Amino acid sequence: MEFRKVFEERWFNVPNLLSVTRVFMIPFFAVLGRDHARNPGSGGALLGLVLIVAGVMLTDMLDGFLARHLNQETMMGRYLDPIADKLTSVTALVVLSAYYNFPLWVLVFFFIREILGVWGGTYLYFKRDMQGRPNIWGKVGVFWIAGLTLWYILHPWLGTRLPAGHILLTSPIYGAYGLVLILALGIVSYWRSYAGVVFGWGPKSNKTP
Repeated sequence: MEFRKVFEERWFNVPNLLSVTRVFMIPFFAVLGRDHARNPGSGGALLGLVLIVAGVMLTDMLDGFLARHLNQETMMGRYLDPIADKLTSVTALVVLSAYYNFPLWVLVFFFIREILGVWGGTYLYFKRDMQGRPNIWGKVGVFWIAGLTLWYILHPWLGTRLPAGHILLTSPIYGAYGLVLILALGIVSYWRSYAGVVFGWGPKSNKTP
């Protein structure tokens, strides 16, 4: 299916609206993330951040579920969902790195993984006539980042209420290491699925006619 045919579908539906809603939450998250880091004792910004993260997780679960059960799956939705996931994940990690001591090298690793994913998907589509499919590690990574974000944004607030050295104040870094593991597993999974296509020993195409 050619990309232009995406716009010939009836793509204005509830699942796609939920995906777009996630994107619209991004600037609010960035501003509140900065404000909360500067004044961690204030509960207003923290409450807003928690509600936004919860909203992102809820809409991410609902858009695919509703698309299947309302018979509203579209090509537009297949593009919007992963794009919304990538934008919200990148924003969350950038905010955490800028204001909450999230490891910069993990953010760089995430960017490298995303660049490789975009390059690989483009190569498969235009050079091997194949449309790459998402794998389970992508969704696991999205929800891990959401949980990790909550952990990090709660960290300064907890720091005003818990004694130094408390386990909740020293453990967010392990969540960052867990994200690296999930990203690495995703890379391995994609390699196992598509290396044969790239090097010529896999199927020729899986595009929708």
